[in-house]
Amino acid sequence: MRTFGIALVIAAACWQGAACAQTAGDGSADSDVKKVIETYCTSISDLAAERRAARQAAVLKDLQAKVDDRLNLLEQRSNALAELIRQRQELRNLAEKELVDIYAGMDAEAAAAQMEKLDMRLASSVLRQLKPRQASAILDVMKPEYAAQMVRLIAVAASDGKATQ
Repeated sequence: MRTFGIALVIAAACWQGAACAQTAGDGSADSDVKKVIETYCTSISDLAAERRAARQAAVLKDLQAKVDDRLNLLEQRSNALAELIRQRQELRNLAEKELVDIYAGMDAEAAAAQMEKLDMRLASSVLRQLKPRQASAILDVMKPEYAAQMVRLIAVAASDGKATQ
């Protein structure tokens, strides 16, 4: 609707300029009309560019706010996940400590039979935390191939620990 009004103003200016040019007979009226039209178009184009820039700035501001909200949400979730991981690790350490205490109080043959059924990494971790005399007694009654695998895992864990210290 606004564009239609602008077109009407320009058409009226052109029509009036043409009428003035016919009555005056010289080209000065025609050049005056062209100057008015150029001035009008220049001022309108500047205003349109400013409004377009303002609209784009508002859209960018909205998008930035949405990005900031998402980043905050991700940070909150990341913190919550880190807390869950910390709690899980605490429980795991506590459970492993309790397992070490349980296996420390067991007979070597019974401990070996049960450790052979455990996950190899868990069993080797428990063995590493036992007193050397208890661990060697358990390894002594294990199947030789299983005991060899356990010793390999313990050696690898020991060498990794030295490399990171």
